[in-house]
Amino acid sequence: MFRDAIITYEDKRFYNHFGVDPVAVTRAIIQNYKSKKTLSGASTLTMQIIRMSRKGKSRNLYQKIIESILAVRLELTHSKKQMLKLYTSHAPFGGNVVGLEAASWRYFHKSSTYLSISEGAMLAVLPNAPSLIHIGKNRGRLLEKRNKLLKTMMEKGKISSIDYELSLLEKIPQKPFSLPRLAPHFLEYINKKEPQKIIQSTIDRDIQSLLADISDYHYQLNVQSDIHNLAILVLDTKSGEVIGYIGNAKNTKQESSVDMIHAKRSSGSVLKPFLYAHLLESGKTLPNSLVKDVPTHIQGYNPKNYNRRYMGAVPANQALSMSLNVPAVYALQSYGIEPFIKRLQDHGFRSINRTADHYGLSLILGGGEVTLWDLCGAYASLGRILLRYNQEQSRYSSKDIYQPQYTKQKLSPVDSYKPSLLSAGAIHHTFEAMKAVIRPNEEGDWQQFDSSSPIAWKTGTSYGHRDAWAVGVSPKYTIGIWVGNANGEGKHGLVGVQKAGPILFDVLNRLSVNKYFEEPVDDLIPTVICAKSGFLVSPHCDLKDTIFTLNQGQHTVACPYHKTIHLDNEGNQVTSACFSIAQMTHVSWFELSPSMAYYYRSDHPEYRAIPLHRPDCINEQEKVMEFLYPTEKTIIYLPIDLDGIKEKAIFKATHQNIDAILYWHLDNNYLGSTKELHTMDISANTGHHMITIIDQDGNQISCGFEIK
Repeated sequence: MFRDAIITYEDKRFYNHFGVDPVAVTRAIIQNYKSKKTLSGASTLTMQIIRMSRKGKSRNLYQKIIESILAVRLELTHSKKQMLKLYTSHAPFGGNVVGLEAASWRYFHKSSTYLSISEGAMLAVLPNAPSLIHIGKNRGRLLEKRNKLLKTMMEKGKISSIDYELSLLEKIPQKPFSLPRLAPHFLEYINKKEPQKIIQSTIDRDIQSLLADISDYHYQLNVQSDIHNLAILVLDTKSGEVIGYIGNAKNTKQESSVDMIHAKRSSGSVLKPFLYAHLLESGKTLPNSLVKDVPTHIQGYNPKNYNRRYMGAVPANQALSMSLNVPAVYALQSYGIEPFIKRLQDHGFRSINRTADHYGLSLILGGGEVTLWDLCGAYASLGRILLRYNQEQSRYSSKDIYQPQYTKQKLSPVDSYKPSLLSAGAIHHTFEAMKAVIRPNEEGDWQQFDSSSPIAWKTGTSYGHRDAWAVGVSPKYTIGIWVGNANGEGKHGLVGVQKAGPILFDVLNRLSVNKYFEEPVDDLIPTVICAKSGFLVSPHCDLKDTIFTLNQGQHTVACPYHKTIHLDNEGNQVTSACFSIAQMTHVSWFELSPSMAYYYRSDHPEYRAIPLHRPDCINEQEKVMEFLYPTEKTIIYLPIDLDGIKEKAIFKATHQNIDAILYWHLDNNYLGSTKELHTMDISANTGHHMITIIDQDGNQISCGFEIK
């Protein structure tokens, strides 16, 4: 309706002239000549567009001629529709209000799409003299001009007489409304990227309003714990388009202007799924393969699991879903820090730009910084690859990995049967492990409810409880959450699953997601594995299973934990050197190293230690005991207590035989013996030392360490 109103009021022959209206020019010349002063400028809408673009130019005959020439040129290069769009986007509507959409929200608190006839007419007369006539002053004059325009529109058949009478009854607004600020950080980001440019963003207004409500609710909860900032980013998984953008909590008074979606923050554990996927892709592991989970020291680095518990050995997919730190560090050591940095950069993590020596193995536990923008873009790209593989006859696009997009995008065509970075099968197994992550609070039993929303998701917590992350991927949406303090202040309880997870599931449940990714059957082949270890089956495995996994999985190692042992009639291990082969019983046995078994048996009471060798059949190569702490070349710092006495270190070991007696020696000095629980307090001077343990059968192990 505004279009008809503005043309009727400003340029009734708009569709019939070429930028300059000869009839209006002739009329203006006659009127101005008779009155001896300027009454009419004869400006068309096209000429007004030119005048607005030439800011500050004086209004005289010379400038009018220039405007006329430029208006004709504009008419030759633009359609009438384009020119109306230019006018409505740049026309002044009083005060600092520029553009029809801003004016509609400012004066009527709604989009211009929903303006009534009367409202459109009022806005049409404002650009004519916005500094003299607006709703704050000269209201009577404004009402008069609006009603006069309505009458003209009725007389010209633009509106009916009934519409005219009803429109006259509508009052002029009493005061301007505050402009809506649903996405202030997004607008600021776009303005920095493309200043002074009008774009049609992909933000969904309803979803943005929903996110604003959710963010406000959780801010009110978090601020009680002195946690002041949060960010939410929602993407369309298939296109990567941004549909919801909350850069910070709207009510916070702490660093409220900081857009946390683009802030670089410690990644915590959110990069672990990418490492797992690339281990699968490179054929270094299978989804169920057991990985080591014991206290460890690697070149002075001492990673610990978040809960300080260890499982000894755990399937790789379970280690990911439980976000265990020690297996992740071992995995990065196996894959290589430098290759992993390159892979992360390929996924779009622009802030991972230092050397392998700078990050070290801590990279996988939060030693690198990422942004929520890059994080969501990378996860959405994984979802996009898997989604398109299933929808496009098992093909890939080489251009499916990209940053989030804030304008409408056309998907690149699929162009290959080979993946450029990760295959659909690797992504599928990664998402399956992520889907098993336990949800916060009442969401823990989500599988029991048919209406629950399936999603592959991951949390992260940075060192010092400074950042809480949660990111989730479904075929429809990719959702990213960050919670913390913009100034980097850590807070107890600032944990991904406790603070960011609930926000993610609030968003997910309100968006009503109920579909999940299909299995990429064309990218998976049946693979026979050992049922206990998850490795490829070996001749010694007694139980087998079949899983569907990547072709690369066929090249992983066979089960290293099963072996065939030989027993005598009393169940002791024997060899051909001390016992008749014909009388031996041959048994398949699942055996972990002593340190792995020590922790493994606490969760697996069915685990049985391998039978001991008969005394006359000792196997000197057999590893019957192991240090739990320290490991070789460990550096130990012994603090001085308040009394000025150096504290002691507690060393720990384990033995295959639970009844074994261990004799401890430090630098050839006897310390004592232990039985059942093998721990020993160690006090030593600064420098290098050697700890040695001997059992009652003469088996011996040693370990070097350094005291600082």
